[in-house]
Amino acid sequence: MPGFSLKNKVTVHYVGSFDDGDVFDSTLDKEPLTFIEGNHEVIPGFELAVLGMQPGETKKVHLDPKDAYGMPRTDLIMQVPTSQVPNADDLVVGQMIYLMNGDGYQQLARVHSVQDDGLTIFDLNHPMAGVPLNFEITLIAREPADQTEAADAEGNA
Repeated sequence: MPGFSLKNKVTVHYVGSFDDGDVFDSTLDKEPLTFIEGNHEVIPGFELAVLGMQPGETKKVHLDPKDAYGMPRTDLIMQVPTSQVPNADDLVVGQMIYLMNGDGYQQLARVHSVQDDGLTIFDLNHPMAGVPLNFEITLIAREPADQTEAADAEGNA
């Protein structure tokens, strides 16, 4: 598309909602979202929806799970001996907690179950995996990203 480099900095306002109409996030009462196109800083379907927009344009999009946070993956279900879980007695099914991954980084996980056989099951899938999402997006600005912004974003993508 003429005039649309993949290294543009775009600024948008959006309202994100589930199919039942419940709003899960919105920038309308806070700062707009700014990201560099093509650097995978937002979910794929959101980025694709913004690509062809003109400043001032508003559009509504429905994203299937594959274009948002993907489908839940069974390889992201983890079983841990309950005896190795700190404060296991305080765990509540459905609770979001941070676990330490093999690289020493914290990873968000949902408590799936605490079983009588001594295992605790954690789900490391994104909480919105498998969920269709809706967005109303207004493009506020699109401007060329300077080399520093594009490089910084690529290093963090």
